[in-house]
Amino acid sequence: MSGKIKTKEFIDSIINTSEFKQLKKAKAAIDKNKDLKKKVDDFRKKQMEIYSSKKTQKDIQFKLNELNRKFQNLSQIKEVNIFLKSTKDFNDMMYRVFEEINNSIESKLNSK
Repeated sequence: MSGKIKTKEFIDSIINTSEFKQLKKAKAAIDKNKDLKKKVDDFRKKQMEIYSSKKTQKDIQFKLNELNRKFQNLSQIKEVNIFLKSTKDFNDMMYRVFEEINNSIESKLNSK
């Protein structure tokens, strides 16, 4: 079996998870409202800018808290709250997948 086919199967497995399906549903609810979508996109863009900055963990946490306070009203909107939770759940699942991949590869590298 070729690597391309295995990659597609891997992607299909991710797409078929409940985490992905919930995220897709939550995103569709946000996308229906242009104003809400813009606000969520702005929040996520600023969040990514903070995470990708070259600041200390303490500074990053301070900036994130500041951002969360600024967008507190946004997170109280039901659709946004569901979207943010779905995003977190999906990201957590992907982290576990990558962690398992990394551990398996590391184990194979260290075996004789």
